Amino acid sequence: MIEQVKSRKRNWHTYYRLVLRKDETLEQVASYKLTLLNIYILLSSVVIVVMALMVVVIFFTPLKRLVPGYAEPSQHPDYIRLSKKMAALETEMESYRLYYQHFSQLTRLPDSIEVPNANYTTTSEIAKTDLSAFPDEPVENNEPKRSPRAMNVSSGSTSSSVLKLADFRYLMPPISGVVSSRFDAESGHFGVDILAPHDTPVKAIWDGHVITADWTLETGYTIGIQHSNDMVSFYKHNASLLKRSGAFVRAGEAIAIIGNTGKMTSGPHLHFELWLSGKPVDPTNYIDF
Repeated sequence: MIEQVKSRKRNWHTYYRLVLRKDETLEQVASYKLTLLNIYILLSSVVIVVMALMVVVIFFTPLKRLVPGYAEPSQHPDYIRLSKKMAALETEMESYRLYYQHFSQLTRLPDSIEVPNANYTTTSEIAKTDLSAFPDEPVENNEPKRSPRAMNVSSGSTSSSVLKLADFRYLMPPISGVVSSRFDAESGHFGVDILAPHDTPVKAIWDGHVITADWTLETGYTIGIQHSNDMVSFYKHNASLLKRSGAFVRAGEAIAIIGNTGKMTSGPHLHFELWLSGKPVDPTNYIDF
């Protein structure tokens, strides 16, 4: 056993000569003196250098993306596709979040608003009033057509806290134009669409407080006004707003500029809604456009 080990060691250190000759003339071109140990070291060095080059390529160059299992997850085509899809979904969710936030602002009143020095009649008082005594006819002095359905009428009380009939004004048209789409509650169209020239000012139909003045995804720049007698009016698709939330406006005062903002629109127009006691009503029954 010991002799075999000594023999192997001698073989590792035994010198061999590698001679290179031309095939035709047998002329010696080169001669190398080698041992098995030298050959082993040379081959091992070549393998180590090749492995080192592979490690450098895999970890420090963009070519690692071509090596299965070594590419970064962020460079994978499926990862890139899913990342783009997630970004689009996040953008869409943020848009819907803003829409519902603005919609909730449209449907609720502020916690506290400053009321001018006037007391208004209630809806119950209007219901007790006999409107048949007031004909539906225009008055003199070139005033607009006045309808008793649009009037705030007291119940005949002599109390000083209730305004008299002569002190009430009439609802004014927010804009003068052509009604292109009428009120249809069954189809979800809770107002009327009115066509008018560009840059036409939109006016408040009655005194009240601005309860919302903001932008929504569906209706663009929208403004809502809380009036007396549980009446709320909305003006949608405006190009710009002239009043802020909480402001008090008078009848006929400009509050916005007609426009074409929001998704649910096909051209410059005003979408006008009138709500009484929390329910939408046909504005053409109360306002002459």
